[in-house]
Amino acid sequence: MRSQNPSGPSNAASVIVVGVDARAMGQIRETLGTEAVLPTTPVSYDDALTAVRRQRPDVVITGFDGDPEEAVRLAPLILNEAGAKIHLVALSSGADPDRIRAAMRAGYREFVVLPADAELLRQAVHEATFSDGRDEDAGEVVAVWGSKGGVGTTFLATNLAGELSPVHRVCVVDLDFAMGDVAAFLDLTLPQSIADVFRNIGRLDERMLAGSVAVHGSKIHVLGQPVDLEQREEPRGDLVMRVVTAAARSYQYVVADCGSTLDEASVTAITVADHILLITTPDIPSVKDTWRRLQFIDKLGLEKERIRLVVNRWDKRTAQLSLDDIQQNLSRKVDITVADDRGALKAIAEGSLLREIDRKSEGARDIGRMVGLVTGEEIADESKPQGFMSRLFGR
Repeated sequence: MRSQNPSGPSNAASVIVVGVDARAMGQIRETLGTEAVLPTTPVSYDDALTAVRRQRPDVVITGFDGDPEEAVRLAPLILNEAGAKIHLVALSSGADPDRIRAAMRAGYREFVVLPADAELLRQAVHEATFSDGRDEDAGEVVAVWGSKGGVGTTFLATNLAGELSPVHRVCVVDLDFAMGDVAAFLDLTLPQSIADVFRNIGRLDERMLAGSVAVHGSKIHVLGQPVDLEQREEPRGDLVMRVVTAAARSYQYVVADCGSTLDEASVTAITVADHILLITTPDIPSVKDTWRRLQFIDKLGLEKERIRLVVNRWDKRTAQLSLDDIQQNLSRKVDITVADDRGALKAIAEGSLLREIDRKSEGARDIGRMVGLVTGEEIADESKPQGFMSRLFGR
């Protein structure tokens, strides 16, 4: 139950502020005004849990400038004490990518830089007052990330979304800021691009997001990249996080096409994703780059249980590497293969899904099986490891 404070406004959120200095406290007061019941002074990191137990606040704003490690340590303790309904907001004087990722992994819903993100902080507090815990029903985020260019990331992202869309509300968010082509793959004209959303990030809510997506005939919603490369922006992790979070509040599944680049967008997406589909093809360069991706994910400290290895364009008759080769060199199993299907090029050319071209094709069948990777349904093991070769990496 939301705490009540008879001395404050009836529709104001109860807020605890942790580990900030007098200047930051003044910025918070100026930003929130009468929208929140604010304490007279902030509490220390050491006293935060005691304050949460006593006050049962709607929002905890934690400073990341004083002691980032302590701020990260606090988040799961507060969530364990107060439950998932509490809104955790990280406050910093700068949008440092490492701090943003650490905050997301710890459980903070927003990362705010004042005064630039004043509207975002007001929005977060407003949601804490009126959302009645709706984030408990937030959708799941699926990051589709390629080991290298040309492995079919966009094709698989769009077609996976197409398999989910008959039953679920699904949005594909194009996070390939280099050559993202989700809209082109589905022959869509975008009302707004993700660049437009970034420029108006302070007004981002479910209504704005709904007005920015294009809708495919299969009911897939798409938030895409601008057609003009000059309009594409360097991705910022905090902006990507806000867009993905907003989409997860509106859709049951958010499929993030991360392309194959290693940038703030892809790293942010895999950090917040519930499922990471790592796409490779059965050739030496792609498998080597997959190994590098797996090493990078391990250094980020992400749970291995979230990662699924997908071998695309699989044909055991022509594959340079067998499934046994791939699994030995990556020291992990292949979760699923997707057949090398000649109908894929026709589907892309027509802006269609593969199932619309040939529902009974091997590729369409395999993509249908991919749904189990994100829904938890059992996937029949149809793989048969072939052949043997020495390790590629000299390990």
